[in-house]
Amino acid sequence: MKLPIPFINRKKNASGYYLALLLTDEKISSVILVEEFGKIKIVGKHQEHLSTPLESLEQDELISLVDKTISRAEEILPPNIETHKTVFGVKEKWVEKESKKINKEHLAKLKKVCDALDLTPIGFMVISEAIANLIQSEEGAPLSAILVEMGKKSVHATLFRGGQISESASGHVEHSLPATVDTLLKQFTAPVLPAKIILSHTSESKNISQHFLSHEWSKSLPFLHVPQISVLPEDFDAKAVAVGAANQMGFEILGIADTTLHELSAEHKAPDDLPDELVAPPPSEITSAGDNFGFVTNEDIANQPVQKHFVEKVVENEKNLEVYLDEQSDQSTEKISHTNENFNEIIDSKDENEPHESNTSRRKQKLNFASLISRIPKVALPKTLKLPKFLKNKGAVIPLAIVGVLLIAVVGITAFYFYNVKAEIILSVKPKEVTQVEAISISTTSGNDFSEKIIAGKSVSIEVNGEATTDATGKKDTGNKAKGSVTIYNSADSKASLSSGTAIKSSNGLTFTLDKDVDLASASGDIFTGTKPGTAQVGVTAKDIGTESNLPSATKFSIGGNSSLAAKNDSAFSGGSKKVLNVVSKKDIDKLRTDLPESLEKKAEEELAGKKTADEIILPTLISSAISNEKFDKDVDDEAKQLKLTATVSFEGISYNKSDLLDFEKSVLKDKYSEDISFAENAITNEISAIKVNKNKGIDANLKITAGLLPKIDNTEVVNKLKDKSSKEAKQILSTLPQVTKSEIKYSPNIFFLSGIFPRLPKNIIVSVKSE
Repeated sequence: MKLPIPFINRKKNASGYYLALLLTDEKISSVILVEEFGKIKIVGKHQEHLSTPLESLEQDELISLVDKTISRAEEILPPNIETHKTVFGVKEKWVEKESKKINKEHLAKLKKVCDALDLTPIGFMVISEAIANLIQSEEGAPLSAILVEMGKKSVHATLFRGGQISESASGHVEHSLPATVDTLLKQFTAPVLPAKIILSHTSESKNISQHFLSHEWSKSLPFLHVPQISVLPEDFDAKAVAVGAANQMGFEILGIADTTLHELSAEHKAPDDLPDELVAPPPSEITSAGDNFGFVTNEDIANQPVQKHFVEKVVENEKNLEVYLDEQSDQSTEKISHTNENFNEIIDSKDENEPHESNTSRRKQKLNFASLISRIPKVALPKTLKLPKFLKNKGAVIPLAIVGVLLIAVVGITAFYFYNVKAEIILSVKPKEVTQVEAISISTTSGNDFSEKIIAGKSVSIEVNGEATTDATGKKDTGNKAKGSVTIYNSADSKASLSSGTAIKSSNGLTFTLDKDVDLASASGDIFTGTKPGTAQVGVTAKDIGTESNLPSATKFSIGGNSSLAAKNDSAFSGGSKKVLNVVSKKDIDKLRTDLPESLEKKAEEELAGKKTADEIILPTLISSAISNEKFDKDVDDEAKQLKLTATVSFEGISYNKSDLLDFEKSVLKDKYSEDISFAENAITNEISAIKVNKNKGIDANLKITAGLLPKIDNTEVVNKLKDKSSKEAKQILSTLPQVTKSEIKYSPNIFFLSGIFPRLPKNIIVSVKSE
C-alpha cells in the first residue's frame, strides 16, 4: 500500500538517521535507525505508555507525547543530530481496506505531528502485517495464526491465513484477557480457526500466557484442537517495523533479525514433520520480508506478489495446507510416516556443517522375523558333499534333526501368519462438538422443503371438558320513581294544551313527565282589574328513580321553552327510592370464554403428549382452541355475585416426525462443513425454542443443533501406513490420527510370539471406527 506523501530516494552510499514511530492503542514507540554504507542497525529506542487511549488524545497531547518519546530515543545521538525521515507503524483499522491508504481523519493527525515536530514522512506500514512478515521471514513460511495485541483496556485480534489478514476484531477488556479474546473470536466467520495464538508482549506476559493456557475455550469456536499459545519477545513490534523499513529501503540489517529469530524460535519452531508440499524454501529462495508491507516507492503493494515461490506451492496444495494448518498443534501433531527426501535435501542444503537428523534415522524400522529370513543369502550346495566326521556319529544326528524340524516349523508358521492371519484395528474417536442455530418452520400445509427450512408437520387435536367461574362485575340500579301533582299556569291570552308525557323541569334540574293530557284556559281580566292566568292541576312522575326526586312543596317548574307556561307543586313529592345491584355483564361472559381454554391448556398438552408415537414429537404449543356446548348459569343483567361456565374445549396442536428433523439437521451440517462428514451415533441433539404460531396455523421456531462430528479417516491410507509395522509402531502412528483417543489391535488367529507384527497383505487388515 502507498502513503500519499513523498517517499525516500534510496541512496545506499550516504549515511543517515531514520525514525520508526509506532502508534498503538496504549503506547507510542520510537526506534532510531542509523545507516552507514548500505547497512542499518538500531541505536536507540523508547516507548511511552498512554493513560488515555490513542483515539481519545487531543492533538496537542498527542504531539507532546510523540515529542517526548522521540527525544528520549534520540538521547544516544551525537549533539545537534535529530531524526527527520520517519516511517510510521499504524494500527490496522487506520488503513482503508479498499484504497489501502490511511483514512483522512488519521492522516490529518499524522500531518500535524509531522509539521509540529519537523518530521519527513517516507512511508507507513500496518504493525500487525509487519509482525506477520518478520515471523514469516524467520520461520520461512507464511503465518497462519491468530495475532492478539493486548492492552490494559483493549484487545485486538487478527486472523492470518497464508500470511494475509483474513479477519480482525477489537473490543474492551472484560473480566479477563482470555475471556475477551474468546468473545472476539466468535465474531470471525472462518469455518475453522488455526490452532495457534500469538500474544503481544506485556509486562505480565508470563502470567497472561498461563491464563491463556488454562483457559477453556468456548465450544462454539471452530478449533479442531486446543490452540498453542506463544508470546512475542519484548519490542518485537518495533523491531518488525524497523526490519520492514530497512528491507524496503534496500539496506542490510545488522544485529536485529538474528536476535529476534532466536527469541521467537523457541516458541514458533516449524514442525519437523511437515509434508513435502508444505515445507518452505531455504532463506536464499524467499522474497524479502518487507515485500508486502505497504511500503514501496511509487507502487501499490496490493498489486505485488507476496512470497511467490512459496505461495505457488501453497496454491498447488491448497487442500493439504488447509488440513495441515487446521489440525496442527503441539498437543496433537499428525506425523508423516513416509520418508521425505526433498525435505532432507532442503535442510542439508542450508548448512553442510550444521548437525541435523535425517528422516531416515528418525524412521528406523525394527527388523521383524520375516525380514531377517528374507536377508539370509541362498547358498548352493555342491552335488557331492562329504559329511563331517561328527555327523557320522548317530548320537549327533538326532539333535540336528530336531533342530531342523523346529526350524521348518517356525518358517512354516511364520509364512502362514503373514499370509493368513488378519488384524482388526479398532479406533476410539472423540467426536468434535459443533453447535448451529437455524430458524425453522413446521407446517401443516406443506411437505419437507429443507432448502426453505420447512419441516412437514401434522395437526393433532383433543377435547377437554371443564368449567370456570368469575365474579359478576355488572352494576344495575333498581327502585321507584317519585310522584306528585303540580298546578300549571298559562299567562297567555290564548288557550294551551299539553299532552301526556310532556316534560317539565324543576328549578334544581330534575325532569318529570305529565301523567295525562291537560288543557289550559287563557289568562282573564284587564289592566285595571289585573290579569288572572288560566290554571290546571295534573299528576307528574319523575323521569328517573331515586330519592332526589322527592321534592318539597312550592317547587317551581318550567315547561319547555314556553315563557307563558309555568308550574308549581302545592304539596311535596314522595315515593322516590333507589338501590344498586350486582348483575352479570357481557364483559363477564367474554372473560369466561377466554379463561376456560387457558385454564385447560396444560391438561390438553399433557393429554396430547400421550398420543405421540415412537417416531413422532408433539410440540408443547397449542395452535388453536374452540369452545362448544357452553352453558352459563346466569344471563346478562341477572342479579348475581358469580358467573359459572361449563363447556367443552377443542384444542389443536402440531407434531412432526423425528426422522424428518434428523434428516434436516444432517442436511444443514453437511451444507456448512462437508458432504463427507460423518456423525457419532446418537450424537445429534436438538433444542427448539422461541416457538410462535404463524398465520398459516404452523409453527415458527429456533432450532439449536448440537452434533458430534467424526473425522474422515481413509482406511486405505491407514492400512498402507501400518503394513509391515510392529504393533508398537502402529499404535504410535494411529495416535497421531485426528481425534483418535485410543486404538486397539486384534489378531485372528492370535499366535503369541508373532502377534506383534502386522500381516503383509492389506486385505487382511480391517479398520473400524467407534465414537466415545
